[in-house]
Amino acid sequence: MKTLERITLRHTVQQVVRVDMGGNLVTLRHLSQPRFNVVTIGMQGPVGTVAESVLTMAQQAVQTANSASDKASQVSQDQLVMVSGMSQTIDHYIGAIGAQE
Repeated sequence: MKTLERITLRHTVQQVVRVDMGGNLVTLRHLSQPRFNVVTIGMQGPVGTVAESVLTMAQQAVQTANSASDKASQVSQDQLVMVSGMSQTIDHYIGAIGAQE
């Protein structure tokens, strides 16, 4: 059974008014009502655990990276085929020009 640990932070505000009239000094002190805001409620998991949303985002990042890697490999292969085709074309025309001379 997990227990819910509570942390309470209290910030007390004290209003002080001092009035000095002649030789008389009057001090009024008033404690204001405590005000607090709940920032979050929940439990922290054990060390090393990761939220499901973080795991989902990491999995999506891995899938996107794999897709980008596949596309980069395909583009690299397409460029090699293009350069090879251009080289063959240039070689053909150089051979044709050499044969005419």
